[in-house]
Amino acid sequence: MKVSFILLATASSAQVLKLNIPRAPVEPLAPQPTLFKRNQYQEPCEEVSASWAALKPKATGNIFISAKIAYDCLKTVPVDTEGDLEMIAELKNGAQFQSNLAYLKDGIKTHNAAPVDIMGSLDNIAQSIKKGNYKNEYDVQMAIRLLFLSAQDNHLNWIPDIKQILFFVRSGGSIISLSKDGIALPEVYLLTDVVASVTYKYTPSPLKLINGNDATEYLYKISDQANFHDPDARYQTLFPNPAAQSINGGSDGPFVQGELYDGPDTTYTFKNGSTLTLPNVAMIQSTVDFTGVTDGASFFKKFCSGPQPTSTPAKAIKARETSVPVGKPVPAGGYPTPVIVQSSLAIQCYYLNATGYQDVAVLAMPDFGPTIGTGTKETNPLVESQKVLRAFFADAVKRNKKKLIIDLRGNGGGTIDMGFEVFKQLFPTIEPYGATRYRAHEAFKVMSAAAASFAHDADFKKNHPDDYQDILSELGPLFYGAVVNKDGQPFKDFKEYYGPYTNNGDTFIAPRRYNFSDPDGHTAPPFNVTGYGTQTNVAPQPFLSENIVILQDGYCSSTCSIFSELMKEQGHVKTIAIGGRPRNEPMQGIGGTKGAQVLSFPTLIYWGKKVIQTAQEAYGDEVARQINRTALGRLVDTKQLYIRSWHGDADTPIYARFNSLDNLRMNDTTETPLEFVYEAADCRLFYTFESTQSPVPLWQQAVDAKWGGGKCVPGSVPK
Repeated sequence: MKVSFILLATASSAQVLKLNIPRAPVEPLAPQPTLFKRNQYQEPCEEVSASWAALKPKATGNIFISAKIAYDCLKTVPVDTEGDLEMIAELKNGAQFQSNLAYLKDGIKTHNAAPVDIMGSLDNIAQSIKKGNYKNEYDVQMAIRLLFLSAQDNHLNWIPDIKQILFFVRSGGSIISLSKDGIALPEVYLLTDVVASVTYKYTPSPLKLINGNDATEYLYKISDQANFHDPDARYQTLFPNPAAQSINGGSDGPFVQGELYDGPDTTYTFKNGSTLTLPNVAMIQSTVDFTGVTDGASFFKKFCSGPQPTSTPAKAIKARETSVPVGKPVPAGGYPTPVIVQSSLAIQCYYLNATGYQDVAVLAMPDFGPTIGTGTKETNPLVESQKVLRAFFADAVKRNKKKLIIDLRGNGGGTIDMGFEVFKQLFPTIEPYGATRYRAHEAFKVMSAAAASFAHDADFKKNHPDDYQDILSELGPLFYGAVVNKDGQPFKDFKEYYGPYTNNGDTFIAPRRYNFSDPDGHTAPPFNVTGYGTQTNVAPQPFLSENIVILQDGYCSSTCSIFSELMKEQGHVKTIAIGGRPRNEPMQGIGGTKGAQVLSFPTLIYWGKKVIQTAQEAYGDEVARQINRTALGRLVDTKQLYIRSWHGDADTPIYARFNSLDNLRMNDTTETPLEFVYEAADCRLFYTFESTQSPVPLWQQAVDAKWGGGKCVPGSVPK
C-alpha cells in the first residue's frame, strides 16, 4: 500500500498558559543585609550560595538576596556552545508551527511594532555563539527569550532553565494607575502608599519620576517586556488586575518582576517632592538548593543540566489525600456574592441592585478554561459551565433583566469550545464562523496526511479498532474529514484541504472551521456545544444585541479573542475598553494574542511519536523509518530542550509553545490574521480607586456610558 503522510494539530485549548511562578512581595522588604564583606569571595556565585546558606535555616518560604550579587553571578555562567547550538536547531523545528512567521517578519504595522524575523534571528544568535560574541550563558538564553517576547504574541514563548533560578524583583514596587472619575487621565501611585492612605486618612501623591526619569515614559519602556501586541495592554500589565484577582490569579507584571536586571535599587520621586528608595532583590524559590555552587561553572552544572530532583513533604501529601471540598467558591478582591457561580469561578453571575440599574445582569468571565472546583457534583467542567450559563440566562429572563454586561477583564483564554458555547447560548440561531488556518510546512504535512491515511484505511480500522479510534480522537481536527471549509462544506480531499496556498509570502492550508456535529471535529469531545449533537433543544435568545456590552482590559487573548470576534462580527455587540496608557485616544480591548490555538512543544512531540508509532503498527518499519527522516522525525528527536527548559512544572518538560492557528475574519478576502488587524473598542474608561475595590462602580459606569448618556474618555470613541 502506498501511504502519504503529514500530521494533526488538535489542541483542546487556546489560552495563555498560567505559570506556577512564586509571587513577589507587595510590602517593601527591609534592605538586604550585607552578610559578608564583598572582598570575602572571589566569585559572585559563591557569595550567592553563601547568602542562601546563611538565610535558609530561618526562611519560611522564598529567600531574597541582593539583585546586584545575583546578576553578577548569572553573568559568570559559561557559554555551552555545543548545547546551545543544538537547542536553537530544536527550537527552529518547533517554530515551524508558528502560524504567522511571515507576518511577524513584515511587522505589525497597525500596532507600530518592529519587524521580528524569528528564524533569521535564531540563526543570527547561533552565528554569534559560534563567533564567541557571547561571554556568558545568561546572555545567550535571554537573547532567545527576548526574541520570542519581541513577537508580542503570548502564545509564543520560551522559558530557559537559567532564568528561573533567580527572579529579579522590585521590593515593595507594586504600582497602580487611578483616575479621579474614570474619565480623566489616570496617574500612577505606589500601591503601598494608596493602601496606607486609607488607613491613615491622607491623600497619596502620584509618582513623578522613577530612577530620575519621567514615571510614565519609564513605565512605557518596562511594559515592552510584556508579550502583548497592543501598547495599552502592555502598559496595563504593570498593575494589579482586579478581575484576575477575583479568582486568585494574575501576576505582578514586568515592573515588579521583570525580565531584566534594573539596577541595585529603585528611587521613586513623588509629585509632592518626597522621594523613596527601595532595594531591588533577587528571589530564590524555596525549592532551589544552592549547595555546592561556588562559581559560574558549578552553577551551570547544578541548574542547567536537566530537571532537579524534587520531593513532596509528607504533610502536604496527607492534606491533599484527606481534604474534602465543601461549599461554593467565593470570588476575592471585593467582588459581591454571585447569584450563580461556576465551581472554579470561571463564570460569575450577578445582578445590579442600585436604583436605575435593576434591569442589568452581569456575566463576569475571567477565564474560558473552567476546572472542577468546590461545591459541585459535576465531573466535566464544560458541562458544568454550560448548565451554569443556561440557569443564569433563564433566571435573568424570568426576572425581566433587559441588559447584559459581559465582563472579560483578566481573561487570557481557555478551552476553545467554551468560547463557542457562550456565543451559542447568547445567539442560538447564528452559525458561528470561526475560520482558522495552519501554516503549511513539511512536519505539519506529514502529520495531517497521516491522519487522513489512518482515517481512510479500512484494514487498519478492522484489524486495530481501538487504535483506530484512539488516533482519530488524538488527531481529529487535523483530519480534513472532521472539519469543514470556510463555507461550512466538507473538503473534497486532502489536496483541497492542505494546498498549500500562498499568502503574504508564506504557505498555508485552506481556512477550516470546526464541525461541532462531528465528535472528532472540535476540540473538547465528548462535550457537545449548545445547538449540536445531544444539545439541540435550546432556549430562545436571552438578550438583544443592542442590550449587550462587553468589557475588556487589553488582557483578552486566545479563546477570549475568538469569542469576542464572534460577538462583534456576528452578534454586532459593542465593547468598552478599561485602563491602558494615560492618553485621550481609542484603545483596543483585545491586546493579547488573537491566535486561535496554542501548541506546546511536548504536545507536538507527542503527536509526532503517535503518528510514527501508529504508522509502524499499520504499515511496517520501513514507513516509520521514512517518517523519521522527515522534519517530523527531527522534531520527535528533540533532546537538548528537555535539558535546558524551565522545569518548574512537572507537566511541562519543555516550556516552549507556538501559535499554530491564525484566526480569520468572515468575508475578508485578504485572509489577514486578526493578530494584525487593529480594532479599537467603542468606548474607553479608566480605573478609579473605587472600581479597584469593587467591580460594581465600574459596571454602573459602563451601563451609563452604553445606555445612560454617560461619558467615555475624551477622544476614545472611534470616528
